[in-house]
Amino acid sequence: EIGIQILTELVQEMNTVESTRSIAKHRKVAGSFRDEMLYNIFTLSCTLLRQINIRDDQQHNLIGCLLKLSCSCLSFDFIGNSSDESSDDLSTVHIPTTWRPLFVDFSTLQLFFGLTHSLPPKLAASSVSCLVLLASTRRSLFGNSERGQYLEQLVKGVQGLLEASQPLTDPECYHEFCRLLVRLKSNYQLGELMKLEDYPQFIQLVAKFTITSLQSWQFSANSVYYLLCLWQRMVASVPFIRSQDTHLLNTYVPE
Repeated sequence: EIGIQILTELVQEMNTVESTRSIAKHRKVAGSFRDEMLYNIFTLSCTLLRQINIRDDQQHNLIGCLLKLSCSCLSFDFIGNSSDESSDDLSTVHIPTTWRPLFVDFSTLQLFFGLTHSLPPKLAASSVSCLVLLASTRRSLFGNSERGQYLEQLVKGVQGLLEASQPLTDPECYHEFCRLLVRLKSNYQLGELMKLEDYPQFIQLVAKFTITSLQSWQFSANSVYYLLCLWQRMVASVPFIRSQDTHLLNTYVPE
């Protein structure tokens, strides 16, 4: 557990611009760390998360540390952009091409969706944070067919969480899940979502979830912003959809 904490601190430190170091120097050091160490650290974290007994309460501290490490790896400033955190929900995660195998077989996505279902809600929030970043993976990492398949896996995972609902009982987990929904729309077009076989069920579940959230806004006051952003972006995409396609927004938006 201490070793995982040290690795997390190392990743975060490598991702932080020190006032005593020039930006050019920082980018050189961070770029070297990204190329030589970060992939191995992330794969180690994922491997341990797969191997650990999540039903053992005594392992929950270690699981929390591993999830924090995974999140730190995925939120690394891969292209030396030093983006402002205030633009958080507009950003893309620029996963290096060398990481492609971890994404095109969907095993990493499935790992974190599985953890979200299985862990106690407070721990599951950290797993959803990782899913937010996975949903923000740059589109150019995939070929055209792969991108559609990756989106399909994301939507199936989100549907599973909406149907289970249990992980969403924790306010922090709930908040992260709302961020996941809006990131999904930010990174993918409405037309791409509509091509999915599960789209009608997906949009129905999201509409039901939104209505419930608005009815109990005291519980989810900070999260409602993300849900409103999601629907605003969905509606704004309608003019770009061919009239014969069925987006179902006319059915659910008035609700």
